[in-house]
Amino acid sequence: MKEHVWINSRNKRLSAMLHQQEGSHDPAIVIFCHGFTGEKVGGSQFYLHLANAIEAAGYAALRFDYAGSGESEGEFAIDTTVTGWTTDLQHVIAWVTSQKSYENSPIYILGHSLGGCIALLCDDPKHRIAGRIAIAPEVFPEENYRNSILGPVLWRESENGKIISHFFGKSYSLEPGFVRDMLDKKHDPIEASKSYDCPVLLIHGTEDDAVPFSGSKSYYNQYSGPKELHLIEGADHGFSRHLTELKACIIKFLNVNA
Repeated sequence: MKEHVWINSRNKRLSAMLHQQEGSHDPAIVIFCHGFTGEKVGGSQFYLHLANAIEAAGYAALRFDYAGSGESEGEFAIDTTVTGWTTDLQHVIAWVTSQKSYENSPIYILGHSLGGCIALLCDDPKHRIAGRIAIAPEVFPEENYRNSILGPVLWRESENGKIISHFFGKSYSLEPGFVRDMLDKKHDPIEASKSYDCPVLLIHGTEDDAVPFSGSKSYYNQYSGPKELHLIEGADHGFSRHLTELKACIIKFLNVNA
């Protein structure tokens, strides 16, 4: 069963899709964080397929678009920053905890790529997050965006205050705030992980040409809480040929921990 909802964040409405089996009570709920230039359905319906699998396993799932992405209000070029995305996730968590159907539900955060970075960064002072699932996460976002995703030339132009566009084969534009936020805030999932101890599942493909799997290894080696690392042999950044294996890893993690 799917239901569309609107969630307020940064004075904008975020578009979200809720999955839950009819008649279930206080199910564990997985909040999805999509990646850079992505949206809540995902390329080849990536997030939709994962959410359907999670629902079929008896859990709830909530896919949402960050402000400026997908069907949410806002502008991608202006509203896309790691800080802004983290704020959006916090408001989504607050919405979930305010719903009677989920007031006793364990909350899991699942993120892919830059969304994986958000899932690992998210602060949790009230200890509502029961676990984190990071799929091909950006563990070193500043380094990877400077050297690869944007590239040195566009990164330097953005540092100098220019609007940049047509990066990594996409036709999006970005205001300088995206790079400035990375430079000013020094977003560091490994450092952030010192503030929580919930179970963490890391999944990465060995043929990922967008986000090196060495970042997942670094996080795994330094995280002190319960952790699992699954390197899927031959999988690319979108797990295009390995979706079945990816779904199985996620469901197994939820079955053990939820």
